Amino acid sequence: MCALKSIGRLLSITSVRKECLTSCNDRIHADPSTEHSINGAKMAMMPRTRAFLGVVVAAVLALAGTTAYNVVESGTRDNTVAWWVPDWDHKKAVELVKEFEQQHPEIVVDLVQTTGDTVANRTSVALDSGNAPDVITESLARVRSYVSKGQLASVSDLYGTDIPTADFAPGLIDSLTFDGSTYAVPYRWATNALIYNPRLFEAAGIDSPPRTWADFERDAKRLTKGNVVGTAWPMQGDPNDLTLRFLDFALSDGTKITNGSPRFTRQSAEAALHLIGGSIREGWAGKSSFELDNTGIRELFLQGRIAMYPAGVFDVDTAVDQGADVATALLPGPDGPGTAQGVGWGYIVPKASRHKEAAKQLVSFLAQPKNMAELTVTFPARTSASADAKFTTPQRRPYADQLARHSLPAPNNPQWTATVQAVHDKIQEVALGRITPAQGAVQIQKLAAR
Repeated sequence: MCALKSIGRLLSITSVRKECLTSCNDRIHADPSTEHSINGAKMAMMPRTRAFLGVVVAAVLALAGTTAYNVVESGTRDNTVAWWVPDWDHKKAVELVKEFEQQHPEIVVDLVQTTGDTVANRTSVALDSGNAPDVITESLARVRSYVSKGQLASVSDLYGTDIPTADFAPGLIDSLTFDGSTYAVPYRWATNALIYNPRLFEAAGIDSPPRTWADFERDAKRLTKGNVVGTAWPMQGDPNDLTLRFLDFALSDGTKITNGSPRFTRQSAEAALHLIGGSIREGWAGKSSFELDNTGIRELFLQGRIAMYPAGVFDVDTAVDQGADVATALLPGPDGPGTAQGVGWGYIVPKASRHKEAAKQLVSFLAQPKNMAELTVTFPARTSASADAKFTTPQRRPYADQLARHSLPAPNNPQWTATVQAVHDKIQEVALGRITPAQGAVQIQKLAAR
């Protein structure tokens, strides 16, 4: 008891909550000045004193960690739900939590803010340790991995009259269901569509966006003139960006996703490689693609130097905010609208949650169309939530149509994730002319089949 009181004097409530969420190493490395002062103090210590102090510090830290966890849990063990929420949702989440607590006065929600850069590692550590919160807003791409380790609670019982599976994007709930149980409730969903510059199209005598790959190639060639190129590809930056575009094309032409991994047909892989690699070699996609990432492509589009490209709704919002000439359309496919991959975020309930029923009540509340619409800035996962005015602007309507009728959940098998860099490199080799699209297709098939 004395030890608890002593530690109580050393720890504030804020530091207690932090103790639950970060390790001692995290705290030391987050503050270089702390590490420097520790090293300076070491120089003045005699060996015996240093050893004694090390034992004391280790014991205090260990006891503090245990005490901190117990302090958070004590007194609220039966009615407090801890929800890890990303920073971009935090402000709106605070408002929704107030409403939820008014409807459920027996439940208290403790919001803990995460970031896009840290949530994956923090979630993994929490789930691996069994010391997890009750609800986590997490990338749906990582759900399969957590389920394979037995770390998530089933939320199948949440689906039904109030949350019908048919109200979600095509295949979305199936992609989160394993051995008959569903392990996440999606709330945010996004995909790529075609962004184009209507002024450049008009100047080139093109009166509508391309619907097929043949249209796409023909229009891009007509648009390529002077310092303007028809399209461009993100050969630099995150390898997922280029691979996603390649896979969109392949899925439009016969590739399937099975057990979270793409199963390429040779024809679809070759056609996709021709569209990307062949367009650069033939000059209707900018050779500057080898130096561009997503941001670079967007900047050149805003300058009127790239006429069209597949991209997400954030690029559209940026163009609208800057007053640029921008319009959108469905992705072109072999004979009509193409298929795009959907990616997004959702709510998971860890198997180690101590308040599963209360956690599920919170998730059910958050999954209501109105609340889902308020929390997402891309698109809500439920079709019924898309009626909100912010999702129905002229520039956003094609995205909503792409998601609802021409999309599939992106692969979420960790084995495919481990292959993305190698696939990216093969696409680059085709674009550089080192291998043909036919050779690249065979090699990518082998990579994906590993």
